[in-house]
Amino acid sequence: MNRLARNLLIALLLIGLLASVFGGGQQEKAKTSGKLVLATLNSIEGQTTKKALIEYGKLKGIKVEFVEAPYSNLFEKEVLDMSKKTGLYDIVLLDDPWFTQYAENGWLTDLGPFFKKRGESGLSDDFIPTSAAICRYPYKTGKVYAMPFFGNAQMFFYRKDLFADYGLNRAPKTWDEAYSVMKKITDAGNGIYGYVLRGQQGNPVVAQFMPVFWSFGGRMFNDDKSIVQIDTPEALTALNFFLKLKDVSPPGAESFNAQQLATYMLQGKAGSTINWPAFVPTFEDPKQSKVVGKIGYSPIPAGTVKGSSEIGHWLVAIPEGAKNKDLAFDFIHWATSAKNQKDYALKMGTPPTRISVFTDPELTKMPKFKYFLVLKDCIANSTPRPRISNWNEVENTFGIYLSKAVAGEITPKAALAKSQVEVEKLMKKAGYIK
Repeated sequence: MNRLARNLLIALLLIGLLASVFGGGQQEKAKTSGKLVLATLNSIEGQTTKKALIEYGKLKGIKVEFVEAPYSNLFEKEVLDMSKKTGLYDIVLLDDPWFTQYAENGWLTDLGPFFKKRGESGLSDDFIPTSAAICRYPYKTGKVYAMPFFGNAQMFFYRKDLFADYGLNRAPKTWDEAYSVMKKITDAGNGIYGYVLRGQQGNPVVAQFMPVFWSFGGRMFNDDKSIVQIDTPEALTALNFFLKLKDVSPPGAESFNAQQLATYMLQGKAGSTINWPAFVPTFEDPKQSKVVGKIGYSPIPAGTVKGSSEIGHWLVAIPEGAKNKDLAFDFIHWATSAKNQKDYALKMGTPPTRISVFTDPELTKMPKFKYFLVLKDCIANSTPRPRISNWNEVENTFGIYLSKAVAGEITPKAALAKSQVEVEKLMKKAGYIK
């Protein structure tokens, strides 16, 4: 081979090598190119989700966009997009009570095939079982349509120092035991109350009542949702006790929402309440709280049966009409990993859904995460709101009559009887009752 031919061959080989290098880079870029659009909440959970997607976008070299909205507006935006199949969002952050409506209407993507591509059978066993159960439709046994992002379940908040002053040096195990101390703490003349009840109509009063309802053996429906079970002896026992809690609560409790509960506790004017873990960092912040280190966190007390918290997770899912499903799944799988859930806890204070993060020694030794093991147990022993597609309507109706009972406008028996009739109408309209 002469010199000219040899030089020509070398030049061709170099061109081929460069094409391979740059072409391979383009192919790799093509694998991760695209854009993801997230519908999220303008809250700490929503901000955490947004930050996670920004981080993921930088990691993968893709564009990301966000639509942020308050709670009710987020629900409306998601329903409009998914019901019309407009494909505006690749990922949605949703409150778990919305899940059944979304899944029942076929608005969410079955995640099974995406797990299979990764050689995984489904949701990791590291997720608390009750956290995984609310991501399936039908509940607990069906296909996976979401992943559990932020752990949330109610806890019983109580003043350890006040309870100890009246002879109880631990969390109350039963409602009767708790109420006995609440009565002793209550000093209305000095503005001190044993409990703070959340009695505002709709979701607030229902969310406060359900743990009491369940702890006295109440169930709103039978297993197939064909029978409404609101007007029952168990429900009446629970509501009568609920009204006793109002007797040791501040005036105006019938209009209180979660923020009023937190305010009374923060100011040291209340001995106990049921609330969500989102308020824990505030209770432990010296700049905002007069009771730093004095609040105990425990499971819901027992009534006639073991107490149970209401679960309230935030889930991430992929709309059926999403344009970038593979990339969206890669994000939600990445974002809900143990490593990232731990990072979110450290950076943002958001509670996880994975057992390994709740029990991580680095976290559990930190004062700000001292409630993690309690919350893990509360989630594990939690009860979901009824898995019906029209829960928002049912909850609002039930909440109207509960609040009227709290305000003394109707008797407990009348509140349950009226709720029974109106909820039966809603369940017939939705097709659960034939």
